Amino acid sequence: MNELGKLVTRFCEQYFNGLKPACDAAGLKYTTLHAQIAHEREIPFSTVERLTSAAGVSLEVFRRDRAEIGVAAIDVSDTLHKRAAAAYSQALRDVQTEMRRNGTDIICDDVLNWLHRNGGRLTDFDALRERVDLFHKYDPNDNIMRPHHIGASSLVAKCFDISDLGEYTPKIGQLGRTVIDNSIASHLRVQKTQQYQVEDIRLQGKVDSSKYDIEYRRIMAPVTTMDGSEFTLVFAQPL
Repeated sequence: MNELGKLVTRFCEQYFNGLKPACDAAGLKYTTLHAQIAHEREIPFSTVERLTSAAGVSLEVFRRDRAEIGVAAIDVSDTLHKRAAAAYSQALRDVQTEMRRNGTDIICDDVLNWLHRNGGRLTDFDALRERVDLFHKYDPNDNIMRPHHIGASSLVAKCFDISDLGEYTPKIGQLGRTVIDNSIASHLRVQKTQQYQVEDIRLQGKVDSSKYDIEYRRIMAPVTTMDGSEFTLVFAQPL
């Protein structure tokens, strides 16, 4: 059992007298959470958020020293049960560092929850900004997708050592026409359907003399800024 699994288990014992009652109270599937803990799988942030919400406590309990988890004071404020998208994003920022230290990070479930909560609008976006990429809508005159934003910690930035927008086309262009055309087709599907898509991808190719063979789960989703500009959001989680 990893550190986050231990934290979640202790939390459930403290506030619900066990994992099963905690799942019932939070509307979670017991077998799923039990398997995530037992097999040291990633536990989505949304699961932690629902457990603390059901217990009526602040997410602060997961940021305190682990020795204090069992004696954390209960906050029964009704506002904890009515968190809107802004509060969810703030909580994600607050807990992200602790969760990464305990062996997990923002994953696909968290991005999908953010999309549902915000209706595809780029509001309360700070917590995800550096983990995702944003692309302009595809233009037939483009030979490759045009990035609007490459997150500093996104998979493409980390794998291909991309630190600014100007590096994207020269580096990704080296992966070859098949990879690029498949990417364009996926972007066009999202633009046409105006629905997010989740797909498992295996990417093979060479960039700057380095060979790559990467498997990841990709979310592509249409998003809109507050001024009405439209982009395609891309998030990738290594498998």
